[in-house]
Amino acid sequence: MIQTIRKAWGIPELRKKIIFTLLILLIFRIGNAITVPYVDVGLLETYLDQMGGTILGLYNVMSGGAFAQATVFALSIQPYINASIIIQLLTVAIPALERLSKEGEDGRKKLTRITRYTGAGIALALGIGYYFLLRGQGALVYGSGAQMFAQVFSAIVVILAFTAGSLLIQWLGEQIDVKGIGNGISILIFAGIVSRWTSIFTTIKTWLG
Repeated sequence: MIQTIRKAWGIPELRKKIIFTLLILLIFRIGNAITVPYVDVGLLETYLDQMGGTILGLYNVMSGGAFAQATVFALSIQPYINASIIIQLLTVAIPALERLSKEGEDGRKKLTRITRYTGAGIALALGIGYYFLLRGQGALVYGSGAQMFAQVFSAIVVILAFTAGSLLIQWLGEQIDVKGIGNGISILIFAGIVSRWTSIFTTIKTWLG
């Protein structure tokens, strides 16, 4: 394996792709460290620790711990993955989408665009849901000023930050596909899981009882 890596590094074009991919992964990790404003991370972590054996705990592991930290990448790549699954299923049920899937490269580009928009919609819906989860657990901290204005403004900031973060991850994955070594989405998922490998064992142990 080490020999294979050395050979790959010795090829200039492939070396550039590897370096570019590593830079994208660095951006990905930085985004996982930037907390969304107005969130009390301590309260959120306490709550999610109690939910370690539930779907929320598993989601936190899949996001590389970003979910518990309420970072801009808290939603991870899940909205895009869900959108991809939904569109693939709908190509069987909706004739118009089925025709697009059979139109070659142009049809695939259109389906990809539809998947992106669907992913954005899912990310927005999850961002709203995540906001109400934070609000329900009392994990939101409002600044000075009118209480109503603070609540509305914080809701907009939190929801848009989560949505934009998910879309940015999608874009980063696409950049790895185009300019990096490929399989961008899979690489980002793997990077997130590896960063929380200790939590994975803890969560699996909790699930198994």
